[in-house]
Amino acid sequence: MKKLEQIRQESKEIKDKIDDTEERLRQLKNQEQKILKQDIVKRRKERTHRLITRGAILASLIENAEELTDKEIKILLEEATKTKEFKETLKIIREN
Repeated sequence: MKKLEQIRQESKEIKDKIDDTEERLRQLKNQEQKILKQDIVKRRKERTHRLITRGAILASLIENAEELTDKEIKILLEEATKTKEFKETLKIIREN
């Protein structure tokens, strides 16, 4: 039969391993959260860049676009996207 002191020592070692494992798990969860936040920030920056770029393209194609309201720009785009030429061009671009 094992001595009481030996059993206590083994128990302490097991508890220490459990504590170490729980700490590692906590660290990994924190690392996961950090990575997820970084991904969200990255996607938000990509979206912002895309919106700014496309807005600049639109402004360069419409004469005096800065004088038009957002509503007027929306109306122009809605009408332009209804044309046969627009639909055909979009179809060709998506097929490539």
